[in-house]
Amino acid sequence: MIKDPESKKEWQDLLLGLDNYWDDSLKVKRIRQFGFFSTLLQPSNFQPEKLQRTVQFMQAYLSTKGYNHPILIPIVKVDTVKDEWRVNLTMEIQLNKKIVIDTVVYQIADRKLQEIAINNKSNAYIKKGMAFSNESINNELDRLVELYRSNGYYLFTKEKIFAEVDTLNQQLMDLNLDPLGQMTQVNIARQKEKENPSWKISFQLRNSSNIVTKQYPVGQQIFYSDLKLADNPDTILIKKMAHQEAIGDIIQQYNAPKFKSILFDQQSFIKKGDLFNEKMYYQTLNNLSSLGAWQQIDGRTTLKNDSVNLHYFLVPALRHSFSFDLEGSKNNSQLVAGDLLGLSTSFTYRDRNVQKKSITSISNIRSGIELNVNNGNENLTQTLLWNVGHTYSFPNLLIPFINNKVKYPNTTKSNFSLNGAYIDRLNYYQLSSFTTNWGYETKKNKNGFENTWLYKPINIELYHIAKFSKLDSLLLLNPFLRSSFNEGNVISQTFSYVHSGPSLLHPNQNNYLRLGIEEAGGLLGMSTAIQKNIYRYIKAEIEVRKLFKFSYTELAWRFMGGWANNYSNDPVLKGQLPFFKQFTAGGPYSMRAWGLRQLGLGSSQFYDTSAKSQNFDRFGDIQLETNLEYRFPLLQMGSYKISSALFTDIGNIWNTSESSIDPAAGFKLDKLYKDLAIGVGTGIRLDFNYFIIRIDYALKMKDPTRLYNNGWMDLTNLKWADIKPNGVRVNNYAWQFGIGLPF
Repeated sequence: MIKDPESKKEWQDLLLGLDNYWDDSLKVKRIRQFGFFSTLLQPSNFQPEKLQRTVQFMQAYLSTKGYNHPILIPIVKVDTVKDEWRVNLTMEIQLNKKIVIDTVVYQIADRKLQEIAINNKSNAYIKKGMAFSNESINNELDRLVELYRSNGYYLFTKEKIFAEVDTLNQQLMDLNLDPLGQMTQVNIARQKEKENPSWKISFQLRNSSNIVTKQYPVGQQIFYSDLKLADNPDTILIKKMAHQEAIGDIIQQYNAPKFKSILFDQQSFIKKGDLFNEKMYYQTLNNLSSLGAWQQIDGRTTLKNDSVNLHYFLVPALRHSFSFDLEGSKNNSQLVAGDLLGLSTSFTYRDRNVQKKSITSISNIRSGIELNVNNGNENLTQTLLWNVGHTYSFPNLLIPFINNKVKYPNTTKSNFSLNGAYIDRLNYYQLSSFTTNWGYETKKNKNGFENTWLYKPINIELYHIAKFSKLDSLLLLNPFLRSSFNEGNVISQTFSYVHSGPSLLHPNQNNYLRLGIEEAGGLLGMSTAIQKNIYRYIKAEIEVRKLFKFSYTELAWRFMGGWANNYSNDPVLKGQLPFFKQFTAGGPYSMRAWGLRQLGLGSSQFYDTSAKSQNFDRFGDIQLETNLEYRFPLLQMGSYKISSALFTDIGNIWNTSESSIDPAAGFKLDKLYKDLAIGVGTGIRLDFNYFIIRIDYALKMKDPTRLYNNGWMDLTNLKWADIKPNGVRVNNYAWQFGIGLPF
């Protein structure tokens, strides 16, 4: 029971945090069964003496949040249930006023150290007006130590600095010889402290010896590049390794020449003679770890002749590896009385150390088939596909006309890929493609967040499409689709940004953000010599995910939006984007009440009124979709977990603009509600630790193509299927089979 919180949000956060500080002997041990039922495992005996420990734990926690004078009163109630005595414990907490920081000063008894602290105080964890907390003081001390150790102060440690907290009211320092005046002075000071408590924080050196205030330069950087797991770093420092090679300021020691020394020169952010910088040293270790060539990385620093030697202990990972994957998906088809069963296999070969420079090479072969099960009207096989790809990932930025020794503060890579693919959509089309691209990837990790930027200045995609009778018939019925299936090539540049990690304000919340943009034919499409073969378009995407974790359950939310525009003036290629660049909806990872690529466009009846359309895939230039899923456990068998979920999916795809042929397929804000599809459902998830098998069941609660009840399902006259205008029976539900969580 918490009294006088500053806000409802703070009340919720404190309630959740304080629940972790009950003494273990006072906690009730329960397990969750079937997602809803809580079962008492083993009752524990009430120990009154443990209440004071709980009060101390909670007081310490509240002090980290700025509440330094809370009043905690444990309330014990004893009830009888049948022949049992049961104790109910409640902690009544009066928070009182937060202590406010009135003044923050740095009184470092060294000119250089004081100057560094003042110049970087904008990054301080505590500032005037903030609530006082031990946590913020500790964070600021850590920040100052890291700051000094990144400016050459190798021997500076946290023991060398402290924070002095002055709680004395300055009014009490005024001399007053009158006893009555002194009493009045004290009472006024107490009342002011109670109404608006404020403290002064001063950061000072514990001592100012020459050792503490001396800056040290970097000496040698030694990389021990092929250690074994059993090797002891302290022993290696003394005995050294069999061979040694120097390049510039870098020394490599090794038993076998598995790596070229130039690699370590490229990955190091430090030069001999520079002031010791612990932050850059850790960045170098992180860079080496991200390359994937080593399975274990360790570091040591030693002091020699007033210089700091940096040591890197590297245990190589297995250079060559092979993997084989099998994946399946099953979903209900929208327009025929059948199911779609997708099966795919892939074989991957990986080399982590091409040319002994930690260049990663990945070769992949993938094949797949999509079957139309239980359908007597069409062939069993619906789609065949295969894909062959090869990728190189270089451990630095390779930019023409720029020295590749230029250092970048984050983990950076250059990627080159080649890919060939073949898709046979039986009786509709055959698509052959060859793609290649060159791009740059940068990653930065901070405060548990991972930020990734990926830029591809060159992306070339060459396509050849062969059209068959069913597609030709479909295009005759709806010529608006024709531009999606024209034969053209793509020369584009792409940019994407991904941000993921836990929330700083809410530890139980994870955030994910993805932004992407692709621009094709902007310059090359202006050339009259080649513009007839080059698509010109711009495409943008955004995806936001949030995951809220509770004691036993999770609430997951996702929003995805996509927009694309073909701005070509070419009479053949203008109109829609090519279908392989358009958006689709439906299937086990999207709108689960609809079959794979079977939702849309808008509230168009085209696919429901034409017998020629069959179950042909739908593609659009705009997509809006949001998903909400509540996940909860059911039971556990050994190390395997069985859980479930309740979910809803809302969204659709559209054309960018209306057409006289199919006006209902275009996006218009005033008919957004009418066009939105809504599915609800539940599912079973089998968690085998390494992967999750998921089976979901979903109902079409609102179908934009439903001709009655404004598209909503009539729950008073529930129909498991509808007959479309073309006479096709379509289920109002779908079973989805997938690998992994949907988002």
